[in-house]
Amino acid sequence: MVVLLLAFSSCHWRDTYTIHGKLRCVRANTAYMMELDQMGNPYVVDSVPIFSGEFRFRGHVDYPTMRFIRIGTRPPFDLFVENSQITITGSLLLPEEIKVEGSHSHNDFCYLSKEQAKISQKQNTALVHLTNAQKEKKQKEVRRYNKIYSSYPDSLLMLTKKFVANNPTSVGAAYFVCSLTQSYDIKRMEDIIPLFDASIQDAPYVRYLNEELALNKKIVSGMKAPDFSLPTFLGDSVSLSNYSGKYLFLDFGASWCDKTKTRVARLKKIYNEFDGQNFDILSISLDEDKKEWKEYVESLGVLPWKLACDFKYWSSPVSKYYRVQSIPYGVLISPNGNILLINPKLDVLESYLKKKLK
Repeated sequence: MVVLLLAFSSCHWRDTYTIHGKLRCVRANTAYMMELDQMGNPYVVDSVPIFSGEFRFRGHVDYPTMRFIRIGTRPPFDLFVENSQITITGSLLLPEEIKVEGSHSHNDFCYLSKEQAKISQKQNTALVHLTNAQKEKKQKEVRRYNKIYSSYPDSLLMLTKKFVANNPTSVGAAYFVCSLTQSYDIKRMEDIIPLFDASIQDAPYVRYLNEELALNKKIVSGMKAPDFSLPTFLGDSVSLSNYSGKYLFLDFGASWCDKTKTRVARLKKIYNEFDGQNFDILSISLDEDKKEWKEYVESLGVLPWKLACDFKYWSSPVSKYYRVQSIPYGVLISPNGNILLINPKLDVLESYLKKKLK
């Protein structure tokens, strides 16, 4: 899973918010307002007492911000907080029926999320028909439902684009677009992001989208590979410049990614095949826990290439330089330092090296 790494900036949204909750079926004594940190972990922003199901939060946000309300042992429910009078009503036992009023950002995000759910449901229905047609070998039906099934991702983007065009100051819509980056390549939203109004360009979600779009445009085949310096497992440091004159495959993974270890076994075979032929590998981990990474590396046994990690998780500058949005991920760099292949399948990598090195 991909995490949104957002930092807050200067104040443009003034005044304060008041959140008045009046929920049924509440037995807890305290309501907690939570937010996600840069690593995607929840932390408590505020807490207030509950009396007969009622509670009130007061405060200020620089920009509308996605937060979560947790009460007792029930799963937290989301709430887009903005500086306004916000009310929350409903039953704690029925989170899907909890009603939020007074937050335009919340309304916008919920509208887009519901439309996404509708499209997803239609796509799943099409998939069922497609699967049945394939089993029954009805090729005409297969082609028909495959076309319908494949059209839904584009329809969601079209709907989102239309909404943003009509609501260019919606921070809730910006957050929704951020959530789409977990499923869509940022390139597919390059005609949506510029539609956000100049008045919210400093909002964290809009800034994140602009930064991601800018980074994406920097990574193309043929361009100069960004240099970096990382600490290695052995305690020294490694830079891209250390591999000048060699074909280098940057292998991005992590100890917590099941596919990473399987991939290493395949990379060993590729490394041995081209050993001594101007080729090398550098494994870069997106771990944040030094102990877990150490145990993982030791479990791999002795590898003939270096392993590096800066323990900054998804906020690692190197992962941003090379547009790592999911792992495993890899980039092949030429002897003169240019990007050759972006996230190739390993059989494609092997085939390419055979042509160049043999």
